[in-house]
Parts: sequence; structure tokens; C-alpha cells
Amino acid sequence: MAARQTNKRPAGRKTTTRKKTSKSKSAGGGIFLGIGLIAVLIALISFSIMSITGSKEKEEPKTVTVIPAQKKAEAAKKEQKEQKEQKQQAAKTVPVPKKEPVKKEEPKKEKEQETVSNENITDLIRLVLYDHEISRSSVKERKSKTSSGRDITYFDITCDENMQRGINSAISSILRKHGYKVESAQNKIVGISKKDEFNIVLKAPKKEVVKKEEPQKEVVKKQEKKEPVKEKPQVAEAVKYPPLPPYSKKQVKFAILLDDGGNSAELAKEYAEIKYPVAVAVLPHLEHSSFTAQIAKKAGKTVFLHFPMAPKSYPNTDPGRGAVLPNMPELLIAGVVKENFESLGVSVDGFNNHMGSAITEDAHKMAQVLSASKTYTNRFVDSRTTAQTKAYEECRKAGYKCGENRMFLDNDNSVEAILAKIYEAAEKARDDGSIIAIGHIRPNTLAALKIALPQLEKLNYHLVDIKTLIN
Repeated sequence: MAARQTNKRPAGRKTTTRKKTSKSKSAGGGIFLGIGLIAVLIALISFSIMSITGSKEKEEPKTVTVIPAQKKAEAAKKEQKEQKEQKQQAAKTVPVPKKEPVKKEEPKKEKEQETVSNENITDLIRLVLYDHEISRSSVKERKSKTSSGRDITYFDITCDENMQRGINSAISSILRKHGYKVESAQNKIVGISKKDEFNIVLKAPKKEVVKKEEPQKEVVKKQEKKEPVKEKPQVAEAVKYPPLPPYSKKQVKFAILLDDGGNSAELAKEYAEIKYPVAVAVLPHLEHSSFTAQIAKKAGKTVFLHFPMAPKSYPNTDPGRGAVLPNMPELLIAGVVKENFESLGVSVDGFNNHMGSAITEDAHKMAQVLSASKTYTNRFVDSRTTAQTKAYEECRKAGYKCGENRMFLDNDNSVEAILAKIYEAAEKARDDGSIIAIGHIRPNTLAALKIALPQLEKLNYHLVDIKTLIN
């Protein structure tokens, strides 16, 4: 009996389940009705929106044709009014500003230029002469004043004809940059400003001094026998050869390198005829560069590339084609090095710097030049165009055979002065063991070498190939 009672369900539970199912059915029907109403409302709203937009689209074409026409007419009227007003204002206001700035600004610029030139112009000219290796004895400078009170500065410069063009253009550019009116000829430069004036004369040295004076010696000797008292002072004034160095018990060795080869074919031939081992440094890209290098090689001479580099007076002084400049990148330097070495058409024994005071003081730039040049030669001579040069130190670091100039022979371009420098170089070689000196392929320099070298050889001073003195 107990088992049967457990299987029967109580009457109360059946009634509760039926009530729940009926409630759920009624709730579900309400939800469906709500969703339907919402859908109807959405449809009505969307229909109303579509009708509104459609009406706007129909109305817009009507307004497009009317509104722009009105706006264009109004804009055209406004533009016409504005143009009339601008023309009237321009006619009243334009003449006044045109006159005032022109009168006030121009004199200010001139005053600034004059103040700069008065302070620095002479120093800039001296720097140009220094970069061209012109000695002080070859320059005469003086100042005076005109009756109106204007200052005049005179420069009388004695230099080789091949250098006159470069000096002329450099000084002329300096004067123009500082507001001077420049009148230049081949041998004269005149620069005029409101306050001062520069008058510069370029003179070529006397040529063939020795040849002209030799016959005078014979005439004087003949006259000395008849009138010795009158003619002796004239002989002393006419010829002033420097004294020779004393005889050296030990053999003295010195070397000479002549720069600026390539300017003249005639001088190249005359140089090649010198029996002594004088080396030559040839500038690249000149008319006679390749000829000079080839004729020197045939004569058994040592040939260097005279490598152009920017001086401190750059850009007023032009170092020439193939020059390394201060802001030149390393890749461009490598290209310049290649062109310079290959332009001579011969195997080069070494190279030295032409000008280059701005580059040789820059260790980084010199390292780049030496690195690019190592494929062509392993010898370098520092010309020492500045006391602050770092070229020799960088040459050592790069693993080159290095040398350095100890003396310029022909900054004073007279035969007597060059002879004195050659003899001085020989004495320094005796005291220091050896020396490298630099001259230039010029008529008076070649004449002095022909006189000095045989005399020095008799006194046990021997000119040797420069390669033997480069470590």
C-alpha cells in the first residue's frame, strides 16, 4: 500500500502546472503583438522620411536655377565696387612708399661696405700675396692722400707673368665684393670708393739679367785700366752676386723641386736640358702639363704631381682646376684625385700641394686626399705653405714616404736673390744633414740654377734626386 501511494501525484500539483502553462502562452502572445506594433511604427516612420526626402529632391532643382544667378549678380557687383575702391586707394598710396625706401636704404648699404673695406681690405690683399708665395721684398706698399682728403693705398708687386692673372683676378674680386668700382688691365688694378682708393701695379721681374750684364763686365775691365778710380764704384753697383758657402769636408746632399710645371713648353725644354737631378712638380689640366711631364721623364727627371688645394684666401684666390676645396665630400675628392694623376699621362713619382693652406691645416681633409692618392704613389712632400700644416703628420699616419719643404728659393724673383737662397739652402743642408727646397719653373730660377749648381759641386755640395731624401 505504501508503494502505491508514492506513485500517485497530489491533486494540488496538477492544477499549478496548468496555470503556469496558460500564463506563459498569454505572455508569448503579448510579446508578438508588441513586436508587430513596433514594426508597423518603423514602417510608418520610414515611409514618412522617404516622402520628405523625395519632396526635397524635387524642390532642389527649382532652387538651383534661381539662387546661383542671384548670387552671381550680387558677387559681380561687389567685385566691381572692390576693384574701384582698390584702384582709388592704390592711386593715392603707391607713390609714397616707392620714394622713401629707395632713398633711405641705399646709403646704409654703402656705409656698411665702406666700413668693412677700410678695416680689412689691405689684410685681404696681403693674404692673397702670401698664398701666391710672393715675398715681402717683392711688394712695396705706401699710403697717401689726395687734395680732397681721400686715402690712396699703393701696391707695387713684382711677380712672374704666369702669376699676374691669378693675382689680378683675386684682388679685383676682393675690391668688387667690398663695393669698389674696379678698373683692371693686365698689369694694373684701380679700385675706387667714396672714401678711399687702391692703386695696384703688377711688374714682371727683369729677364736674362746675367746675359745682359756679362758684356758690361768686359767693358768695365777694359776701362778700369785707363780710369780705375771712376769705374770701380759702377762695377760694385752693377753686379752683386752673393758669396759662396765655404768648402765642406763632408759631402753635403740637398734636393730641389721646381713647382708650377705645365705653364710653358719653352721653359719645360730649358728645364729638361739641366744636367743635374732637379725634380719637377707639374700642375694638372694645363695646356702644357702632359708635354712637361713627358719631356721630363725622357730626360730622366723625377716627376711629381703639383696637386691644387684651396688656400686661406679662397674663393678670392682660385687654386685652379682639379683643386680640393674645404667643403668637398670624400667621394668627390676621390674623383678629383683620379683625374689629376691620370691627366699627366705618365707614371708619377710623388706629389706635393699647390697652395693649400686651408686644406693642409685640416687633418681630416688631408687624410682623405692621401687615402685616395695611395693607388698612384707612395711619396708626398708637404710644401709647407702654412706654419700650422698637419699634412706631414697625416702623411706619416697613412704609411707614405714623406718629406717637407724647408725653404722657398724664388719668392724674390731676381737672379741675385735666388742665388743667395740656393747657397743658403746648401749651408743648411751641411748643418742639418740634408734639405729639400722648392722653387718654380721660371726663367730667372733656371738661370740661377745653371750658375749655382756647378759652383756648389766644386765645394762638395751635391744636388741629389729628391726621392733619396724622402724617408
